[in-house]
Amino acid sequence: MDAISDDALRKVVLSRSVIVRSDTAPDGFDLLHHLNGTYPRCFGFGWRVGEATFLGASPELLVRSVGGAVSSNPLAGSAPRGEGEEEDRALAEGLMRSPKDRSEHRLVVDDVVSRLGPFVDDLTVPDGPSLKRMATVQHLSTPVHGTLARPSHVLELVEALHPTPAVGGTPRAQATSFIDKVEGFDRGWYAGGIGWVNGSGDGEFAIALRCGLIEGAKAHIFAGAGIVADSDPDDELVETRLKLRPLLELLAAT
Repeated sequence: MDAISDDALRKVVLSRSVIVRSDTAPDGFDLLHHLNGTYPRCFGFGWRVGEATFLGASPELLVRSVGGAVSSNPLAGSAPRGEGEEEDRALAEGLMRSPKDRSEHRLVVDDVVSRLGPFVDDLTVPDGPSLKRMATVQHLSTPVHGTLARPSHVLELVEALHPTPAVGGTPRAQATSFIDKVEGFDRGWYAGGIGWVNGSGDGEFAIALRCGLIEGAKAHIFAGAGIVADSDPDDELVETRLKLRPLLELLAAT
């Protein structure tokens, strides 16, 4: 928190990695099949290199560019889901009213809008966030839409946007430098962009979140939380546990 208090950073996203070992090696694509069934509103992905499989179910669209139409869906600011309808609604209302979470969310939206600006016309940005509810956590969400001002390959947009403050921080250079110094592990593919591109330069990329790297009988699972001036360390730790839970529960069941 000292770096943020000293105004060197406005936000930094710090991550943790949990290692799970089992007696038998799970099949990564079997796990992906279960993830897709359990989290149909997410971007399911799997990538196999040798005996290692990188997989996950991400809630966050980095960028989609198809036929000149461009969209992105920044997520930042999170709360747990409630045990029942009443608690769930109260947590959602608290998240929507939270000055800390709305400020954190705005940092991400402003950065995405600024970086898409040189590429698009007619950029539509809602006045305020809505809720995106997943199984264990709910997020503040702002869908952004625009039209390409000139022909641009989707990978140009990915390069301009990544890493957003949803996975890095702001200012970008200071945040990524701070992460390199303090995080203590190599993120690898975690928090990168993953998606598809066609021969016309259209494509869709999600941010690789809610994910893990399966290597034989060992799995590395990743989760992070955005730290701003008003963050509570205990709350941020709970948030990472909620984000780790889908893959942890899936591995425990296999």
